[in-house]
Amino acid sequence: MILIIVFAAIILPVIIFYLLNFDFKGSLNSARVAICGSSDVSEDVIPTSWLNRYGIRLENDADLKKDIDGDGLDLSEEYANSTNPLDPDTDKDGYNDGKEVRDGYNPVGAGMLDLNKDNLPDFWEKKMGLDMAKNNYALDNDNDGLPNHLEFVHLTDPLKKDTDGDGFNDGGEIKNGYDPTAPGDAKPAYEISIKKIGVKTPMIWSLSSDEAALEADLKNGVVRYPNTGIPGSRGNVVISGHSSNYAWATGSYNFIFKDLNALQNGDELVVKATQKNGKSFEYVYKVIGKKVVAPDDPGIFEENGQPIITLVTCWPLRTDWKRLVVKAKML
Repeated sequence: MILIIVFAAIILPVIIFYLLNFDFKGSLNSARVAICGSSDVSEDVIPTSWLNRYGIRLENDADLKKDIDGDGLDLSEEYANSTNPLDPDTDKDGYNDGKEVRDGYNPVGAGMLDLNKDNLPDFWEKKMGLDMAKNNYALDNDNDGLPNHLEFVHLTDPLKKDTDGDGFNDGGEIKNGYDPTAPGDAKPAYEISIKKIGVKTPMIWSLSSDEAALEADLKNGVVRYPNTGIPGSRGNVVISGHSSNYAWATGSYNFIFKDLNALQNGDELVVKATQKNGKSFEYVYKVIGKKVVAPDDPGIFEENGQPIITLVTCWPLRTDWKRLVVKAKML
């Protein structure tokens, strides 16, 4: 009887201690207990209320580095990201919390992680060296004419005026149709698609309005006339393409605009621009008018302060007497 009392008084508490602190994965988990006691960790690191929610007790600051659920986030990171420290996949999307945070995604929902709620992904802001205590969305830290949200869109450096180092600032390059991520006079690769008439073709930026130069460029797609607007941005972008050509003319685009007359108001066309860094942008335009005019009609190049595309081709088919003009406005 005495032995039983001794066992109960000495051995049983030891067994209970191990049961409360063993994580059932073969190792002692000193950070987790069934009942929370006082913590020596400062409240400004992790609030006791958060620890109590998950039944966690920390003995000292070193315990902040414990990764209880094995998801790659320690306790301080779990608290900072509002994730469940006892569940490796808080939002149940099949990706553990640590991987989502490292890859810049939200571990507690859809989309990119944005803890400072400025509509810029945290991973990008940290990588670029932006102050995470600020709302960085509309700031222009490098004074290049591009707010940070457009720096993110173009993948340019928000702390460097001239990302590609060619002597022209990023905002100016984009405004004038150049590629801010490639030096020199490089421009994005442009492509125009008109689903209704089955058109998908490169857009060549002609450097000269000389007829011979334009004809050479038309062998490789449709052409954007020099000194006209910028796709996706400002002005009237004048684009010319063949509706027909001489039988002996070489090239794969001799009839690219042969069905242009089928377009009606409301039909859409899409211009895609791809920078050297692989970033692509699509601009959607909706047809607002169509007419046949003389080859030298000034209305072809008319500016009205709006982002417009003017598609031009010879008309009627197999002649160059007139020009069929289709205008579309950017949505």
